Amino acid sequence: MSDHKSNPKYKQIVETAHDLFWKFGIKRVTIEEICSESGVSKMTFYRFFPNKIELAKVVISTLFEKVEKDYKALMSRDIPFEEKIKEQVRLKFEGTVNISEAFVADVYSGWNDELKAFFNEITIRMVNMVRDDYVKAQKKGAIRKDVNIDFIFYLSNKMTEMVSDPQLIAMYNNNVQHVIMEFINMMFYGIIPRKDE
Repeated sequence: MSDHKSNPKYKQIVETAHDLFWKFGIKRVTIEEICSESGVSKMTFYRFFPNKIELAKVVISTLFEKVEKDYKALMSRDIPFEEKIKEQVRLKFEGTVNISEAFVADVYSGWNDELKAFFNEITIRMVNMVRDDYVKAQKKGAIRKDVNIDFIFYLSNKMTEMVSDPQLIAMYNNNVQHVIMEFINMMFYGIIPRKDE
């Protein structure tokens, strides 16, 4: 499939699917809608993708590749760890702009076991990379010594469950991005006002 990545129609399908999935969720969007919006025939679609789930995997992989690239670039910068955390929060905010509740629910709820397993596999790889960086930062004194690094990631896992909770989402006017940012800000900054506020 990698030889298709440079094909303009392949790229158009992936970009269109990203936009539609992001806005309406994966489950609700049909192959017909993707073809119509991207201006390709179903025959062209099936030349590149056997089904919608395989396309969703490509979309999710593409998202994670960008996140990983941006994260590695950030972590390689010669700035204090606290600044790296602030930048991580900013990147997370930008990365979740206009994300729909439906997309989050489709990825986390287990609507499709194959897709959920794929998403979990990518997430674990990313979490392990970030965890290694946090352990290094803690050894250098950039994270409190009394913080259990694994607890940070336990909380992150709980957050993924929470973003599927309609009652919580409703507290934020059904804006999933605001829920995610509230969690991240709470985790990194707590509830005590910061000096810069």
